[in-house]
Amino acid sequence: MLVALTLLVLVEAGLHLAGTAPAYDVGRFGVWRFTANLRAEPLRGPRDGHAFVVSTNAGGLRTQVPTARTPGRCRIALLGDSTVFGWGVDDGATVADAAEAALAPAAEVLNAGQPGYTTVMAATLFSEAVAAYQPDVTVLFVPMHDTNFALVSDLEARRGAADLPAWLRVTLNRHSRIYALLRRALTPDGDAPFVVPVHTASGDTPTDRSRVPRVSDVERTTVLGDMRAAAAAWGGSVHLGYLPFAQDVQPGPHPRVLDGWMLENAGPPGVADLRSSAVGQTDFVLSDDEGHLSANGNRVTGEALAAWLRIRAGACLGAL
Repeated sequence: MLVALTLLVLVEAGLHLAGTAPAYDVGRFGVWRFTANLRAEPLRGPRDGHAFVVSTNAGGLRTQVPTARTPGRCRIALLGDSTVFGWGVDDGATVADAAEAALAPAAEVLNAGQPGYTTVMAATLFSEAVAAYQPDVTVLFVPMHDTNFALVSDLEARRGAADLPAWLRVTLNRHSRIYALLRRALTPDGDAPFVVPVHTASGDTPTDRSRVPRVSDVERTTVLGDMRAAAAAWGGSVHLGYLPFAQDVQPGPHPRVLDGWMLENAGPPGVADLRSSAVGQTDFVLSDDEGHLSANGNRVTGEALAAWLRIRAGACLGAL
């Protein structure tokens, strides 16, 4: 036994010196923010067919809402991934911009969307940056990135594993080079940081049982509770929302993986479900990227959000 352990330690040390990385790369899952203080910066991602213009504030948020409150205005914050951020459209053409225009002059809408985010990442941004704005109403558009399979969940990366099996999985993925080599050799997508829930031609889900969702239902419930408790301290509220996808242009229903969790955790106002706003629309998504809304899609969606907010969310909107 001692000899075997000694050999394992020596192999680990040798792989470390040889530059073999562990299976889990912490840097790939850090809570990044967009570059701060951009001023009408033209962007074009590697898969984008067009450039678009982006501006950000000192906190890396795509918004011009000041930290100081504007007297007499309701403050609304939108959290989510690249669709909330407005990937692919110029400044002034995001969902937040459209909602603010529809609610003017009684409300200001903070765009706190960030490309590639999960709910855990959005909750971290909420505590580190959005809380300083003390929004009256926050709408979290739950990202589908939550359902991707990862070696270590986003919350485990921040708070540690919840039980012994999870601790063993996290420890091996973060520290063992031998484990990393075995994964890469023996498991499907062994070297990928995360994989989508359905990634085979036959529609099968991954057979790699050592992976977990980037954010599980339990973890999502935990961080949502943290956000709601924090917002309650300044009299704010946190709600859940669905943004439309390309398929929502066609009459539904179009069920999603998180439908059950959303309904269970929405709270009294219900889900800000904006999917029906897409039905029958044209020019709703980008012509070269159906994963993101066009300027027209953002306008229609933002106006639908404004209508939902007038009816459902927050006493500060009662006069709208």
